[in-house]
Amino acid sequence: MQKAKTLNEIIALKHNTDLTDETVKMFYVMSPEKIEQKIERFFQIMHHQPQKMLFMGPKGVGKRSLLRYLAQDKFTHFHCLSIDLRNSLNPLDISQVDIIFCLLNQLIDDLSKTQKRIDPGVLNSIYQNLHDEQLISLIHFKKSEAGDDEGTKIGFVKSFINAIVEAISTSGNEIRNHIRKSFEPSLRLILKSVQQFIDYSNQIYQRNGQALLIIFDELGQFDQTSAEIFFQNHLSITKRLNANIIYTMPDFFRFSTCFQTVCDQMDRIEYLRMSPVACQNQSSIAPGKSFIDEIINKRIDSQLIPESMREAIIAASGGVISDAFHLLIETAICTLIDNATNESLQQAIFDQVKAQFVRQKIQQLNYQQFCLLKEVDLLNPSWTGNQDMQQLMMKNVLIEYESNQHVWFDMHPLIKAYFRT
Repeated sequence: MQKAKTLNEIIALKHNTDLTDETVKMFYVMSPEKIEQKIERFFQIMHHQPQKMLFMGPKGVGKRSLLRYLAQDKFTHFHCLSIDLRNSLNPLDISQVDIIFCLLNQLIDDLSKTQKRIDPGVLNSIYQNLHDEQLISLIHFKKSEAGDDEGTKIGFVKSFINAIVEAISTSGNEIRNHIRKSFEPSLRLILKSVQQFIDYSNQIYQRNGQALLIIFDELGQFDQTSAEIFFQNHLSITKRLNANIIYTMPDFFRFSTCFQTVCDQMDRIEYLRMSPVACQNQSSIAPGKSFIDEIINKRIDSQLIPESMREAIIAASGGVISDAFHLLIETAICTLIDNATNESLQQAIFDQVKAQFVRQKIQQLNYQQFCLLKEVDLLNPSWTGNQDMQQLMMKNVLIEYESNQHVWFDMHPLIKAYFRT
């Protein structure tokens, strides 16, 4: 992915959401609050003892990008392994068996990239727990195709675990439930095998002065129901592992009844907040503006955006990165619809896009939420136990900011302007 140099390339950003090491290296911008340094230093200080961290932030704030940035070259004492559950499993239909096999599959695959040979003794207990002829037949796994990579046993373990994860991901309920029932009685033994594999991985990585750090960076993308299922029912299975783990969490999970129970199981909780671009009195906040401006500059050629419009987009975003790009992409689409020969974004089109954005935001509100916005005390919003207020926060209509270690609230600037007209 390269910097957008045409309006069509701006539009392409709408679907080009793959987060790779290359894109993070090219486009990442450090937050004004320097939370990256806080997380990095915490793990440096505590590297002698495995830590469990919960990393939270609202939608569109850049949680995954931050963790990928740290994993590339900032966690120098750690070998980072990102575990992707959302694309491997159905978050609404998930079990502890699913999670453990997804974790084990990626652990083995990751270590295989650096190790030509894996100690067969580490895999022996896993092999014993996996060798179920009925299950092998059910998922149509052919042992003959497992290959002889490092011997039949290791080839079988690698291939069969991968086949189990694929079957859990793509098969119907009958096969998925059979897999779960087959392994649930021995889940404790499988978990012990996973721990043995983690310990073995740490022995390997210690040669380079590193320890394994597992990052569940997709959890922050879960919807409310999926997040509650995972953290209420399945957190314990990975929490029991003696390993460094970072869990991302959707910000709205703070409103769940089990939030405090989850917090009690963590060694550290870190929040990533939106970077404000203006105070409640509309005066500019330079660090926040520069932050959003640098993000835009890295992704889009400056000649495509008139300078006055750039200022307006930053102000209109309220510091919400995803909103800034939504406005840019929609303006690019409508600019070309208006005139296919246009080579830069048009101010009149941007004004129309802003109006449409506001209409969509307002239409998402129920009557109680709409009335609440008219009267909300931004200096002391009473959101605890107030579901309407919490919904406003979840939708980034009411935004919680942090600036100079001070947390405060404001209304999304375009919504605020709507109520003032």
